[in-house]
Amino acid sequence: MDAVELESMNNLLKGEISAVESYGKALEKVKTAKYAELLQQARDSHAERVHRLRSAIVESGGEPIETSGMWGGFAKLVTDAAAAMGDNAIVAALEEGEDVGSNEYEWKMLNIHGDNRALVRDELWPKQKATHKLISQLVHENTAGVAPAPEPRDG
Repeated sequence: MDAVELESMNNLLKGEISAVESYGKALEKVKTAKYAELLQQARDSHAERVHRLRSAIVESGGEPIETSGMWGGFAKLVTDAAAAMGDNAIVAALEEGEDVGSNEYEWKMLNIHGDNRALVRDELWPKQKATHKLISQLVHENTAGVAPAPEPRDG
């Protein structure tokens, strides 16, 4: 694996770690049981992709990154801000992150080759698109496609 491919694989890994962290934070804040169930499903899918990317990087002789870096901090900040506005806002913020993740897979795949490309193209990217679709449907189902207004807060 060359340096450009390693960087691309680690960038995808960084995004997946960030997603796991963001969904974990969201699960601490969300109050709706249906949301919690679907967010857990999405978090688990991202966690599996973290595992698959780390394994592929190691098997290719690379060193996988361990943290989400600045991107993870930003994603957690957005999730925390959305939590102040309620469940619909949390899900909408996560859907924005899924948009970014889907675009990352599409672009980073251009720098990935061989078995790693097959892994990304045939397994990881389709799972990313499925997670994005799941969260997007939840947003549109509950907000009719309109950005959610803040929900009343107790206290």
